[in-house]
Amino acid sequence: MSVTLGWLLIVSLAPPAPASVSLQQPQPRRHSDAPGRISVWTDRENPYRRGEGARVYFRSDEPSYVTVLKVDTDGRIRALFPLQPWGRARVRGGRTEELSDSRNGRGVIIDDDPGVGYLFAISSPIPFQYEDITRGDYWDFRVIDGGRIQSDPYVALTALARRIAPRDDYEYDIVPYYVERRYEYPRFVCYDCHSYASYQEWDPYTASCARFRVVVYDDPAYYPYRYNPGRNVVMTRPRPAAKYVFKDAEPGAEYVTRLRQRNRERPEPRNERGRTSADVGGPGAIPAPGVRRPQPRAAAEAAEPENFRRRDIPEPVTPPPPAPERVEGRRSRPRAAETPRVRPADREPRKVPPIQRGARDPQSTGEPELRRRKP
Repeated sequence: MSVTLGWLLIVSLAPPAPASVSLQQPQPRRHSDAPGRISVWTDRENPYRRGEGARVYFRSDEPSYVTVLKVDTDGRIRALFPLQPWGRARVRGGRTEELSDSRNGRGVIIDDDPGVGYLFAISSPIPFQYEDITRGDYWDFRVIDGGRIQSDPYVALTALARRIAPRDDYEYDIVPYYVERRYEYPRFVCYDCHSYASYQEWDPYTASCARFRVVVYDDPAYYPYRYNPGRNVVMTRPRPAAKYVFKDAEPGAEYVTRLRQRNRERPEPRNERGRTSADVGGPGAIPAPGVRRPQPRAAAEAAEPENFRRRDIPEPVTPPPPAPERVEGRRSRPRAAETPRVRPADREPRKVPPIQRGARDPQSTGEPELRRRKP
């Protein structure tokens, strides 16, 4: 009995069994699968002069793949980061990066004509798909209006982001820059309806359209400012809609109208909806003011006077008569134009009259006389 009680006492005094320990190794800390917030900005907000260098920066809150594009004042697109499609595109989070448009230089050279340009940065947690905007080892942005934006930049650039970002998982930021002075809208938005013309041929800021007016939406919740000290920050990505909208011109109304907020509650009346190239016959259907657009040959011949029409087959031209010959000591006279002479095909041989001989026998000359023998 005492032995039994002893064993019970030993068991009761034994330490408790250890709790079951999981043998699974702790998982390493993973970065966020969501795209990090991306911000892009320049060293100043004042306009640049042509030929100056701009210092361009971007920052991603999380480790991400980043693409930064530059849209110049003429609408042309160029990649700033990475400089080549096969270049490094992944950046560390929380670090400010400075961009350069060359491998050896510092900064981005502003070689644009006067107007408004844009810097566009996009970030994604997975690599971008550049197949649609590359050819071989080089960038090729002709998939976007032939390589030149000819409409609202917000719509065109967000459409590009959806094209290269897998699973539509991305964040982006857009910041404008100005050349020579601050303008209210980029001049390349006029190329949707008007045919393209260089700045030297047509300045949309001085020769405005008489058919439409420009409405600019400045809603900060719709088009947020980028993350930078002293600027507004909006945590949601804006919807891809047009910031610059053309509407029918109204007598006495300003050509450029700025609206702080869109009315999203009621649909716009039909006569107040935005106008696009579809309302005028297609992109570039309207000639640029003061620029004569080449016409098809049939239309050009119908519009030109008879004396100025071009012909496919030139009319025969009679060559001028040859210059008169000059003879020493004699006054030169212009010769009349020679008429073609008819030359006989064959000539008859000239007939020689027979020699008349006398009736008397020839006298001997002292030479032996040769006579033919009779057979």
